[in-house]
Amino acid sequence: MRWQTLLPLFSFPGPSFSELTFTTVHTTGGKLVSASGLPTLKNLRANNPTVNSNNWCGSVNYAPIGRQIRLVHGYFQHPVCEIRNGMKTFPQAVAAWVGIDGDTWTDSLLQAGTVCKIDNSSGVVTNEAWWQWVPSGAYTISTLPVAEDDWFEVTINTTSPSSGEITITNLSQRYTYSVTLSGGPTLARVDADWVVERPYFGKTLSGFATFTDVWFEDTYAELLPGTGTIGVLGANQYQIPGMCTSMEWDDRHLVSWSLQN
Repeated sequence: MRWQTLLPLFSFPGPSFSELTFTTVHTTGGKLVSASGLPTLKNLRANNPTVNSNNWCGSVNYAPIGRQIRLVHGYFQHPVCEIRNGMKTFPQAVAAWVGIDGDTWTDSLLQAGTVCKIDNSSGVVTNEAWWQWVPSGAYTISTLPVAEDDWFEVTINTTSPSSGEITITNLSQRYTYSVTLSGGPTLARVDADWVVERPYFGKTLSGFATFTDVWFEDTYAELLPGTGTIGVLGANQYQIPGMCTSMEWDDRHLVSWSLQN
């Protein structure tokens, strides 16, 4: 996740972004998928290989050779964020998201999720939903409310390497947002991501707030051609040393948690 600036989040500088077009649909009171039906997990299974990162904490799995990822899905709970003591970089922020590419394929990344941002002067926490097609900047979804502990469902469905649809539902508040995209930067569609991130603002890495545990649930990616899915078993398990650790539970569940000062 990379915000171009702190305030004007709706501009795409540079000619490489001019072809991206999209339409949005926003509904309220739609069909509710009850978060109470999500499983409660009590144990961890830690067999995935671990990889250190300066800003990703979560699972990234990969399409088998000769296959591509058509769709990626996951539920997660937006965390409660607090200032990390001893860290002088502000704003402090935590983003949780689901995405396609950005790991082995670094030219582009299609992602959507939530972010908490803590103001350095007032300590006020801002919670927002967003989406991004890297290398362009992130779009804040002002019509989708976000509160601490809200459950979200994110589905990213690609119809080609440069087009697709993002659907984000706040299950706790019964709001759904969808955006249809075309003309985006070309995806390889080889990486499936479920990540808690220390985001960038412009070219500067934000401070990393502390946060309550983020469980990703019903994590899967659908493959092309034909049928088949992958989950998080066998994925690379990204960690931010000294700040965030992640582990898989099984093929459909993982958790990322904050390491305190």
